[in-house]
Amino acid sequence: MQKQGIATVGIAALLALTAACGTESGTSATGAGTDSSAPASADPSGSAVRTDLPLTGVRWKVDSLTVAGATPAVPAAATMEIDRDGRISLGTGCNGYSGRVRVEGDEITVVSGLNRTFVGCSMYLERYEEAIGDAFKGTLKAHVTGRAADDRELVLTSPGKPATRITLTTRPDAPLVGTAWTVDALTSTRSSTTLPKGTEGKAHFTFEHGSVSGSLGCNSFHAPAKVSGSKVTFGPVISTKMACSPALSELEQGILKVLKGTVTVQTSHKALFLKGEDGAGLAAVARGVDG
Repeated sequence: MQKQGIATVGIAALLALTAACGTESGTSATGAGTDSSAPASADPSGSAVRTDLPLTGVRWKVDSLTVAGATPAVPAAATMEIDRDGRISLGTGCNGYSGRVRVEGDEITVVSGLNRTFVGCSMYLERYEEAIGDAFKGTLKAHVTGRAADDRELVLTSPGKPATRITLTTRPDAPLVGTAWTVDALTSTRSSTTLPKGTEGKAHFTFEHGSVSGSLGCNSFHAPAKVSGSKVTFGPVISTKMACSPALSELEQGILKVLKGTVTVQTSHKALFLKGEDGAGLAAVARGVDG
């Protein structure tokens, strides 16, 4: 099966879910901003961030990206964060970027080459990663609209690259409980794999208060599920026992490896990640969620 990376949240959350991967200078990502929507005020002391725009301490969701006239598909959990010290992190959906920027008014300047993690990803994720890496070079102009902290839009353009345009928003994450999640990939500590051919969109589940239920791809299931912060503890899974195709059986076994014991859970916009203590995990996408 083809190797594919996982979509992420702020980069710190991605690394917590997928475990630490090798990094290479100049091309590795850690560090996420705090979860505050207040703008960073101008600082005469020489801070890397001098702006009245509400750019820092916000996890921005990338909605669209155009670089050199090309518009790659954007992963469900592609993000950008800048903290008050000028540290930037980009969640790409598989790997991540990190580095330093200087913010002066409406200009964001990358002061050194961004570092990048390296995990095998699907082709469409790799295309996005290359494009977002190319976009964050030199200086970008920032334009923010919207007054509500959870409904702002940020547009980044490059004066030196007229065809570069990044649109980001601050829409909240889909809630873990009550959302219909469709399994998008099975993951391990260092990578993820595309689903067996012909099984895409078949497996889905929904957390309710104290339980989870859905389809493993062929058989339906339900199980106790206690959510506590960033952890979910699963009880015994009860499922139907229909005969399934080899591909669907493979998918079901992969999911059942995740839905046991206590797992780490993380949401990022419309993406969900579950990871067990043994490294087995899955990525899922919220279907039918606005934004």
